[in-house]
Amino acid sequence: MYTVMIVDDEKAIRENLPKIIPFEEYGFKVCQTAGNGAEALEKLPQCRPDVVFFDVCMPKMDGLSFLQALRQNGGDSQPYVVLLSGYSDFEYARSAMRYGAKAYLTKPVDEDEVCVLLEELRAALLEKGRNQQKTSVQRYVNAVKEMYHNGDGDRSRLQGCRMLHSVILRSDAANEEGYRIVRETIQARLPGAEAAFCRNRGSVVSYLMAPGALREYQESVTLFGRHLLHHLKKEGAECALLFDDMLFSEPESTFRNDHDTHLYRMLTKVFWEEEKILQSSRLAGQDAAEHRLEGEEHYLEQIKRAVLDTDKEGLEKTFASMNEDVRKNKLNIVFLQELGYRIYYGLTDLCKKENIKVDLQPFDWRDAPCYFTYPDWKRMLWEQIVSCMENKNRTMGQGIGEQIVSWVERHFMEPITLKSVADRFYMNPAYLGRSFQKMTGKSLKQYVNDLRIEEAKRLLRTTDRLIYEIAEQTGFAESKYFVSRFTQQVGCSPLEYRKMSERESNI
Repeated sequence: MYTVMIVDDEKAIRENLPKIIPFEEYGFKVCQTAGNGAEALEKLPQCRPDVVFFDVCMPKMDGLSFLQALRQNGGDSQPYVVLLSGYSDFEYARSAMRYGAKAYLTKPVDEDEVCVLLEELRAALLEKGRNQQKTSVQRYVNAVKEMYHNGDGDRSRLQGCRMLHSVILRSDAANEEGYRIVRETIQARLPGAEAAFCRNRGSVVSYLMAPGALREYQESVTLFGRHLLHHLKKEGAECALLFDDMLFSEPESTFRNDHDTHLYRMLTKVFWEEEKILQSSRLAGQDAAEHRLEGEEHYLEQIKRAVLDTDKEGLEKTFASMNEDVRKNKLNIVFLQELGYRIYYGLTDLCKKENIKVDLQPFDWRDAPCYFTYPDWKRMLWEQIVSCMENKNRTMGQGIGEQIVSWVERHFMEPITLKSVADRFYMNPAYLGRSFQKMTGKSLKQYVNDLRIEEAKRLLRTTDRLIYEIAEQTGFAESKYFVSRFTQQVGCSPLEYRKMSERESNI
């Protein structure tokens, strides 16, 4: 509620104006009165009103003198002044406006006119508060960026602040659209709005929460987190929210090191699917294993040996044993990332030496648009290793056309265009299109679509995944488009196909 001071040398005005005007209905409360301008100036620092109703003609200090005194004090916290006068003087009113008066009313005041003015004042104060808040938050954000890029700095100026990291786990929308949804949803509910944005990398969108940012939620991180997750999910984005409430109050190392260490500690918990609302202060003493995987070198050698010998059974045993150790120790994601890269580089080197034609891509959670958890990591790592074994002999001596078809069959769930495939194999798109049609009897687009539909049929028969999940997994950007294409090609909708398959399996 905004506060009002009434300054008038007539006691009746000071006492009756609050009774005549319904200040509280418009979000205002009379906090103080004064009998003249000098007294008002003395009381201003104590009550700090948002609006002052000031009688123009009073002893000791008139309205213009009061406005001049306020201007000399300066600052953004000065109240709005509404001048009251027993007569209408255009020139005086114009001078008052020039000195900063918000309005000029004649006595006796008209209640309807004052109520309209209160509406305008409330809107102006709300906008003023937002601008001041943005300015304050922007100063905090600039300090954070400066310390992060410089490695360290004075954190005392940020006492009471905390970092909020929103981690995108899944989005029904395309990558850029999902990122937009997350930013707009958070900024609509976080004081400081877009000024609070700090940085974004991959699936992690970071904001600075200024002191008092959770006042509306009784300073409860849990209440705010649940409210935010609800609205994010409603908009089609599934996220985890990480609150770093130790970064500015309990330094352990340099600012940059503490920032990254706290973030990785919380991201590790998300990786192991433990929680979706996390606070750094609650994880003290609960760190994941801060060391490499024991026997890492042995596992790497066993994996390479199994690929060389095309020993799938041996590979499965090695992979299962390694993952059991990873799961049991709940390794920090920093070391999991290093393990993934070491396997990738080991396989790349092996494929190069053995002339194994395979397209390997490293996966890095730091750059992925959606953060992956342990089941995703395990699946992607296994698929990467198996692809080397399956292609050990198959690609040797293989013609370029067969290589292209083979690559498309392995990557049909990804965004594929004629140009992207042509660029990968250093070919002219038009020539590639004609060659692909001649070799397969289908256009590249139709070939990819058929592969996706067949995979969707398999998932509908063998899993209970939701339609949008199957659409996403098989490479369709939108579930509506998937349903349309499926129905057109198969002759029935995905749900009808699933029900029909269930009936056939029960016969």
